[in-house]
Amino acid sequence: MNYEDIFARLNLQQLRNFLLYGVECLDPATGDYNQRIENAWQAVDESLKRSIPDADEYEKMANRIHGYATVAQESYMEIGMQCGAILAAQLLTRWCF
Repeated sequence: MNYEDIFARLNLQQLRNFLLYGVECLDPATGDYNQRIENAWQAVDESLKRSIPDADEYEKMANRIHGYATVAQESYMEIGMQCGAILAAQLLTRWCF
């Protein structure tokens, strides 16, 4: 097999979906990470504003959501770092020993 063919098929979103869900990504996201995050937040923000017209209550709920997102972001970053370290160790073991 030509290695260029492998690199041409390489797609981080496909790999992510396979590791997380065991299936391919049918609709890969477009745009950079900031755009994707902003689009997701806009959808939540619009729903919150419709559902919670009181500004103080809206702010409390938005802060709770941001707090949750921060904990999830930090946790997934740590998991990703651990996965990367495990993969690096496996690659080094195969190449060096």
